[in-house]
Amino acid sequence: MSESDVSDLKSALKQFVKDFGAYTMRVADGSRGFENALSGCRPKDVMENCNSVVVFAVYVGFDYYRSVKIENKTAGDDRIMNIFSDWLQYKVAEHLKEKGFCAVVPSGYFNREKFIRRLSAKLAAYEAGLGVYGRCGIIITSKYGPKVNFGMVLTDANLKPDGRLTDFNPCLKCQVCATLCPPKAIREDVSPPTGHDRNKCINFILKLREKTHDQHFYCGYCYNYCPIGKTDKPGFRLSRYRNLMDLTAHKREHLINEAISNLSIGRRE
Repeated sequence: MSESDVSDLKSALKQFVKDFGAYTMRVADGSRGFENALSGCRPKDVMENCNSVVVFAVYVGFDYYRSVKIENKTAGDDRIMNIFSDWLQYKVAEHLKEKGFCAVVPSGYFNREKFIRRLSAKLAAYEAGLGVYGRCGIIITSKYGPKVNFGMVLTDANLKPDGRLTDFNPCLKCQVCATLCPPKAIREDVSPPTGHDRNKCINFILKLREKTHDQHFYCGYCYNYCPIGKTDKPGFRLSRYRNLMDLTAHKREHLINEAISNLSIGRRE
């Protein structure tokens, strides 16, 4: 393909995902970067002839971590949004295949017990320049903060990569999530994302679910209180919150104390 054809394809893909509700799309180099990925969890480990990683973002609003009863089963809004992103990934892959390219949607876990996916959508979003890692380990975008959902497709199409963001450092003078984090999983004196203790965070969430008998229960502090990307724009809405922020102060404190009682983390004064 000529340089003009490649540019046209990239522009067409961006418009394609926007027509379905994504607000932006960028491209990461499938052959370089991803140094922070575990061995076996890089684009070419998933697709040997991968040249480009197409990553799109969907704004999900402030009501992302919630649950709703559907036919006597609890389904999280986060899972419903993930289903939408999954579907859009396959639409993008189909679109690329119709253009004559190979395309693969990454799926599955590299380590299910530790929630490590074969290819991290967060890392792909970081490499594509959709956002940067925050202190809490999640991707912070300049437009909507952490309140986005990412999808990605690997392809052999040689699309021009956009590169990482180099002029966006939202956590430089901010300690909000580190101060609020119930299990103290975020260090204030270490630059993101190395200051985030992922194991401590996940163990706390699993303990919350155990104590509430609700497998879709989340913490939500870092997500809901991040001051970046504040907006009144309606996001994805379906039902009530099912996270700590939905509880009264008394109930929230009681649940946090129960959840951390068997974890070697202590409480922040």
